[in-house]
Amino acid sequence: MSEVAAHPQLKVVRVAAALIIAGDKFLIAQRSGQRHLSGYWEFPGGKIEPGESAVQACQREILEELGCRIGVDSYFLTCEHDYENFHLSMDLFLCHLLESEHEKLNSNEHQALKFITADEIDTVNFAPADLDFLPNIKKLMHSLTQTH
Repeated sequence: MSEVAAHPQLKVVRVAAALIIAGDKFLIAQRSGQRHLSGYWEFPGGKIEPGESAVQACQREILEELGCRIGVDSYFLTCEHDYENFHLSMDLFLCHLLESEHEKLNSNEHQALKFITADEIDTVNFAPADLDFLPNIKKLMHSLTQTH
């Protein structure tokens, strides 16, 4: 008999996050001191509100958190992760900053932002839920740099 979920009583939190690609790099954000998992790096995004699509949530959250507008190119991947008090279901979207938005990029909710290459992934302390994305992001970024 298999278990459907390790913790079926956990509240499910649905999140949309952005993999914002610029050339051979992508954006990551460091969680600020007063938040859950402070100091860890993550893909920016946030909770999907009732009546909102994941794409709409992704665009809204980036505007709220980073002060800039993005274009969502495509759905990339979903990861599921059990934290102690909730189950996270995170949709990651391939995105780009809209023209002239790069100058507006700043963080209202993170202590730091930076663009990294696929080769730098292993040097970053990512939040546990984001770890599942990394092998696929490495493959994607390497394939993008080989076509340019």
